[in-house]
Amino acid sequence: MNFSFSSVHYLTRLAIILVLGASYSSAATHDHHDYTAHQSHSARPDGHAPISVMGDHTHHQGEWMISYRTMHMAMDDNYSGSNKIGTAQVLASFMVSPISMSMDMHMVGVMHAPSDELTLMLMIPYLDISMDHITRMGARFTTKTSGLSDPTIGGLWTLNKTDTDQVHLNFGVSLPTGKIEARGATPMGANRLLPYAMRLGSGTFDFKPGITWNHRAASWSAGAQASGTIRLGKNDRGYRLGNTMQVTTWAARTVTPSFSVSARVSYDQWGDISGRDARLNPMMVPTARTDLRGGQRITTWIGANLIGTKGALTNHRLAVEVGAPVQRDLDGPQLSTSLITTLGWQYAF
Repeated sequence: MNFSFSSVHYLTRLAIILVLGASYSSAATHDHHDYTAHQSHSARPDGHAPISVMGDHTHHQGEWMISYRTMHMAMDDNYSGSNKIGTAQVLASFMVSPISMSMDMHMVGVMHAPSDELTLMLMIPYLDISMDHITRMGARFTTKTSGLSDPTIGGLWTLNKTDTDQVHLNFGVSLPTGKIEARGATPMGANRLLPYAMRLGSGTFDFKPGITWNHRAASWSAGAQASGTIRLGKNDRGYRLGNTMQVTTWAARTVTPSFSVSARVSYDQWGDISGRDARLNPMMVPTARTDLRGGQRITTWIGANLIGTKGALTNHRLAVEVGAPVQRDLDGPQLSTSLITTLGWQYAF
């Protein structure tokens, strides 16, 4: 697989998606006039997108929302392209092969609307990463890193809003505060430099554009979002992570006044690393190769939302979403995601 993933190509592709999304959304806002859908998003169990989708909704002037999400991602089996490859095949080219990886992310979020058109947001992530390996000699070992990753500051700007539909722009910048100096114990020593997959941040300022459409009917809702990450420059270790792009669409159905279920499909694409950290040996392990980091994936998701409707529980929301890939194409050998689970809590006031 050969991605043409320069910033110019990336911006062109993302711009096409955003323009098409805005055109479709603008048309949709004139096709629906179901006024029974005109409720506050906090008053409906399906009023937000599935919990894994960020920046999906805006707020009214003066409103605040605080949130917490915990996401677990499991990665098993190495792939090259769309084909699973065995550990022996990886070890034929490298001294060490990854076996599996898990990443747990804890995300604290704050949103505030200084006006009806603008909602500001702050997202602060904490990562806990673990990867299991095996050497050509059969020795197994695990590397671990944890700490704060790169926070994102940004906002949502409403372009068009009716009783049933809304279109808004997403914009943000992530700050390079997550450590890119990851070290751990390996068979080579007690304090060895770890490769790219074990690092907590990008080391660069990253621009995050996007566009989101939401539709509400009497007992169901739907939406779509196109978003991306554009790396700005190289970090102080001489490399830049690949740009990313995601397109996702979802639908949710209200089951009771406080409970809804959702289904979603997402397409993710991410590029290889540009430049390299000269201290890493690219022949040691695939995760130290800059040309084996890119890929694309289609994932299907199911979710559920529960809101409080009485007393102190009003405007509190609990949500869960589980996703599994149905197709992938990876620059490999590269570990593939097998399952993603997100659990979240939100409170608007």
